Amino acid sequence: MLQGSFASGRYTSTVLFVLSMLVIWAAHWLPESPASFAQPDVPAFMGGLASRAVSVLFYVLAAVLLSRQTFFDREVKWKGALYMWLVALSTFINGNPVTALSALLFMVSIILLFFCQYSADPVGPLFTAFLLLGVQSFITPLSLYFIPLYLLFFSMANVFSARGLAASVLGLATPFWLIMGTAYVFPDVNALMEPLTNGVSGLFVVALPGFSVLNILLLAFVLLVLLPGIFTFVGSTSPAKPLLRRRLSFVIVADIYLLLLSCVIDGAAGLFYVCQLPFVAILASYLFAKKETKLSNVYFVLINAVILAIATYPLWLMR
Repeated sequence: MLQGSFASGRYTSTVLFVLSMLVIWAAHWLPESPASFAQPDVPAFMGGLASRAVSVLFYVLAAVLLSRQTFFDREVKWKGALYMWLVALSTFINGNPVTALSALLFMVSIILLFFCQYSADPVGPLFTAFLLLGVQSFITPLSLYFIPLYLLFFSMANVFSARGLAASVLGLATPFWLIMGTAYVFPDVNALMEPLTNGVSGLFVVALPGFSVLNILLLAFVLLVLLPGIFTFVGSTSPAKPLLRRRLSFVIVADIYLLLLSCVIDGAAGLFYVCQLPFVAILASYLFAKKETKLSNVYFVLINAVILAIATYPLWLMR
């Protein structure tokens, strides 16, 4: 059956990765589609093929990091490749190195939070995770919305302490101190502050976004993974280890949180979707790696049909 061949296939990771590279390469030569999300401006010195190559590099690094993380009792080697496949099919986000860098920073900071579960003294990883969140906020100011999610991890992972909270605050503030101090001493570099100041001005403007066909397809895809993932996780003893269950619980909560943000913050769906993809890939891996049944095979086909609809919808608009 399809699900079984995919989940237990020896070359699943290789095939997904090669197909991802081919799709990304082919998308570069297509005209720009009307179906897209608002994204940060690309630096003036970068554009075209170079811009796409750099963004692909960032996504590949994120995929490699994701593939090395453990979330389940049984090893699932292709979850990083699945993430790369989802990125490749999301042609409306490809080619922007700023968005890709923001996604990579988010991935690294989340992995550092996970590392706190193993660390005897989580102060260092917490400081670094919030430091990267601060750097990400300069690149994409909407990333400041992730602060509550990071703080929620404290209680879910049982790593809350006064020292950890202080380290988190210092980590988040450090990039701001450094860049503001540099801008004060060298006024010529005030341009470094422009992305942040421009982004913060509209940060707290809450407005329901207009739901296009692409928005609806993405919402359907995320919910088709999220809802069965929650149902399966709650009704199953797998993963059995408490640490892995807390980790997967955080993945579900983060997925819900980012989904809600994309529904209430106008103009932010692109960033939140990009940062949501690792969690979607993890939950999809969790579902696909389960025991194969007739129902699970139907579900596998349905999910892939929705993914292909998302990938081909921008092409359909260009006809």
